[in-house]
Formats: sequence, C-alpha cells, structure tokens
Amino acid sequence: MPTCSPIASRRSPFGALLLTAVGALLAACGARPSAGPGSGKPPEFVEMQPVVIESQTGDDGHIKTEAYDAEMLFEQARGAFDGQRFDEAERLYGKLLERFPQSDLSITAIYNRGLCLEHLKQYGQAAAHFRRYSQIATSLKDKRDGEFRWGYNLVQTGDFPMALDLYTRLLIETDLSPADRAECYLRRGIALLRLSRYGEAEKDLRRSLDQAAQAYQGELMNNELAAEAHFRRGEIYQRMCREVTLKLPVESMKDDLAEKARFFRQSQASFIDALNVRQSYWATAAGLKLGELYEDFYTDILSAEVPADFDKDTKRFYFVELRKKLVPLLEQSLSIYEKNITMSERIGAQNEWVKETETRLSRLRSLIESTHREDAAEALEAAARAAAAPPSTNAPAPGSTPPPAGAPAALPSAAGGAIL
Repeated sequence: MPTCSPIASRRSPFGALLLTAVGALLAACGARPSAGPGSGKPPEFVEMQPVVIESQTGDDGHIKTEAYDAEMLFEQARGAFDGQRFDEAERLYGKLLERFPQSDLSITAIYNRGLCLEHLKQYGQAAAHFRRYSQIATSLKDKRDGEFRWGYNLVQTGDFPMALDLYTRLLIETDLSPADRAECYLRRGIALLRLSRYGEAEKDLRRSLDQAAQAYQGELMNNELAAEAHFRRGEIYQRMCREVTLKLPVESMKDDLAEKARFFRQSQASFIDALNVRQSYWATAAGLKLGELYEDFYTDILSAEVPADFDKDTKRFYFVELRKKLVPLLEQSLSIYEKNITMSERIGAQNEWVKETETRLSRLRSLIESTHREDAAEALEAAARAAAAPPSTNAPAPGSTPPPAGAPAALPSAAGGAIL
C-alpha cells in the first residue's frame, strides 16, 4: 500500500499574478559533454525529470521565482500529511497531478490524495480517487488497497448500493485473508443497516466477528474491527427499538412495549460488548449510545398514544405526572454519560463521541431540573383544574398517574430489570 510519511517544507502562496509558467519540460533534455580528440568515448546522455519554474509578484511588489519538480512536491505533500496538515497535503498532491501527470509518482499521489480527502471528510472525492487508483494499480495488492478504501468512502458518502455491489464482488474473490473478509462483511453490514435491511445486516456483522476471531486467533481485545462490529449490531437493535410505536388499543400497546423492551436489551447488550473490547474510540461511542438508549425510551413513552377523550387539562396533568415517573430513565442516562466522560478522561480519548456526551450531559441536567420544578407547581395546578372539571370516567384519580394508556409500569434498567 502506498504510504505517506514525515515532514517537509512549505511554501506560502502569493496572492498575485502568475507571470510565467515555464514547463521547462525537459522530459528528455540531454546534456552532451564534449569529447576530446581521440578520446574514443561515445557521447553521454543524462535523463532529467521535468521541472516547472514559476514567477509571482508578492505583496511587497517583488518578483519571486520558484522551481520545482514532481519529487519535490511529493516530499512536501508527505511532510504535510504526516504533520496532519491534510488540506495542504491535498493541495500539493493535486498540484503534482496537474503539473506532472506522466510522473512515476502520479499513481501513488492519487492514492495519497484520496487519504487526504478522506481525512478532510470529503468522502465523495476520496471515493473517486480510490476508484481511479484501483483501476490503474499495477499489482493485485495495490488494487485491493484501493478497493477497500473506495468501499469505505462509498459507505461514508451514503452510496450504499454501490458499496453493496463492491463488497459482494470482493467477497467472491479467493485472495482475501480472514481479516480482509472481516472488513468486507463489516462494511457491507453497515450499508445494509443504512438501507434498513436489518436481518441481512445482522448476519454480515456476525460473519465479520467470526472472521475477525479467525484472523486474530480469538484475541480481539482492543481490536477496532471487532469493536465496530459490536457497535453496529447495537445500532441495528436501537433502530428497531425506535421503530416500535406505542399505540392503542391497550392490549396491542402492551405487546408493542414488550417488543420495544426486547430490542432495547439486545441493543444494550451489543453496546456493552463493544465497550468490553476496550478500544478507546468505539468504547466512547458505545458509552454515548448506552445513554442515548434511555433517552430514546423516555421520549418514546412520552410519545405513546393517549385516549382521544382526555381533555386538555387531563392531558397536561397526565404528562406532568408521567414525566415525573420517567425521571429515573433520564437519571440512568445521565449516570451513563458521566461514566463515559470519566472513562474518556482516564484513557485520554478526545473525539466527537466525547464532545456529544458533554453536550447531552448539560441538556439532561437541565431537563431533569425543570421536570422536578414542574412537579412541584404545575402538576398541582393541573390537578386542581381537573378536580373542578365535570367528572370523567377517563380522568386520572388525584394523586395517581395512569401508565401510558395501559402499558406495563416496568421499564428497562441497566441490569435488564425494572426501575419503576
């Protein structure tokens, strides 16, 4: 696989007029030394690489001239890449490809520019570069490197049908190692998940874990691929849990809630499996998702259908009291987020999952506090209005809170038991 490695110099761009761009394109510029009389030596030719000379007027009005060749640009781009200056590296690789398209370095530059674009989250352009690289690579290994990065970027950019086609074709090939197959099954599983083909996605993610266990002799601790496979399985069941809506009649709602709780626990178990791999990035991701499960469950219970003959005041009283009953879900979520932050500090992880956890912590604290304040004042006011209203067979009795239109009171806890 072509690689990029450490550091080179950087030329600051001038914002001025390009006066000359001399493609002193000495592709076959020969230097012929003079042969002395009787030397008997044939003329010698020295092959030189093409050189470009540019003159630009700087901000100070002085003309500055720069000469460079493909190798110089390549080394500067490598240095910028390894210094994590990906935008600069991408520009330099692009300049090399534009000015020296016939250079021996151009094929590697296509791959490396794709890596820069991937780091810059320009996945569509990255995919195009890796596809091109895989088409012109001169060895099977390089071709596979290009195809694997192409597939990753197809998934990232949302082109799931093309990703499915690519990985299905790759899985037919006989030259792939178990680790390669594990990655193919993982990426194809993610594409199937995004297309809501959950059953197929689950099968592929299990195959990915099986192939990873074979590839690494069962030693999967701190294995990024295994951690992500567990995480994506958690996402499957999280999606399935969210898609179960709680609607009347009561008997149907009871069945729906039981199914929702089952998917909740399956998702929870998979995220815990991802945590237990102890790979820092996916551990913090799983920690966030575990807290999110409780938030989602809270939201879904509040969104459950209520009887149509609840009047406005009854509905208000119902939801104020229901929120009070559901606070333990939020507190469980809050506790998980706090543990995720503690874990991230312990292992030194700083990523988008940690930042999102911090954001949710602040929001959840505010929500819990406002719910408690609402309980002390607004619930009493709503109850008084409900008591003064004409009797209704559907109105809740003072001091009691009906469950969500007949749903069971027990909700999932971190241990799989009941918290209410």
